[in-house]
Amino acid sequence: MEIDIEFEQEVARFYLSMGITTGPGDIQYRLILLVLARNGEDAVTRFSEIREYTDKIADRGSIGGKMKSVFQLEGLALKIGHGDYIITHKGLIAADFIKSTSVYFKKVKDLEHIIKRIPS
Repeated sequence: MEIDIEFEQEVARFYLSMGITTGPGDIQYRLILLVLARNGEDAVTRFSEIREYTDKIADRGSIGGKMKSVFQLEGLALKIGHGDYIITHKGLIAADFIKSTSVYFKKVKDLEHIIKRIPS
């Protein structure tokens, strides 16, 4: 599964515009979860894999901090070695939620496009 950073940024901006600043509105959160979920529950995800996506939108320190303060603290991922993480069942549920927010975003944009085409 390829992760489209530009699309994910657009989705995050959509949720941010509604005042949702964490979860769906946080591009770092979205990307980290999607990378962890892409590898699966029993697979190790290297920090460098996460950085392949996040380095384009944030500095390295903020991602490391988010891994500790959000993902590990909330039980979304486990650190199993230096730079090695695995997603937990709870993390997979969170990733499914993030994916559903993308589906909802697409539906809203499709509906907006249809409405714009309706003559006044």
